[in-house]
Amino acid sequence: MQTDTWTKQEVIELWKKRTPVLILDVRDEAKFQAGTLTSEFAAIKNVPYVRMREQDKPVPEEIESIARKAQIITICTTGNKAKKAAALLRAHGYEAKALRGGLTAWNQPEEENDSAR
Repeated sequence: MQTDTWTKQEVIELWKKRTPVLILDVRDEAKFQAGTLTSEFAAIKNVPYVRMREQDKPVPEEIESIARKAQIITICTTGNKAKKAAALLRAHGYEAKALRGGLTAWNQPEEENDSAR
């Protein structure tokens, strides 16, 4: 069982429970602007992984207070960069996990997600 990632269904369950969630899209700004996950149940911010690695603090000050109080879910296209970003955030004391399979898995119909497990 992977503990460093959330499945689509687990994320939906978090939202149903009204767990505070911050989604960090770690792709570059152009990809974020082209489209990302949307939800009325979570704050969604773009913090590119490259920038996270280069800064002293992986989260910009303007979202620091949200990040400290929420379950952070990092997302990218396939989940690889999101896993690295979540690990970096955990190393800095944040509660962070990546979305397993990234936006590619998120956008698949449920039956495809189920068969991929």
